[in-house]
Amino acid sequence: MTNKYYKTFKSLLILVIISISVIGAECEKLLDSITPGDVSGPWVLVKMEGNLQDICLGETANFQSGTVTLQCPNSTAITRSYTYTSNVLTYTNSGLIYDVSFGSVNGIEKMIFRARGIERVLTYNRN
Repeated sequence: MTNKYYKTFKSLLILVIISISVIGAECEKLLDSITPGDVSGPWVLVKMEGNLQDICLGETANFQSGTVTLQCPNSTAITRSYTYTSNVLTYTNSGLIYDVSFGSVNGIEKMIFRARGIERVLTYNRN
């Protein structure tokens, strides 16, 4: 009887390993689809990773000609100056620099900010 449970466990373990490799391949497809893009327009923050989180999920960011309006739900909007060149966005006042990439998942346009100098990744959906 123990041998039967061992075989079942072994089979399940193999299935889990195969599943992980398939999931990893799907993530790789997203990374392969990243293309240059434009930050202009309205976006909604849907995911935050890393340190120094001074923003909130659901924050709207409306990038227009060097000025972004940021607003957390039920909060007052603030504006910040930025520059954007060659997929690098720099907030003028704070000096925070982000490498920006774009992709699409299930028809939803994504914008991903990866901070330089700190561990921080922000994912926005086109609003």
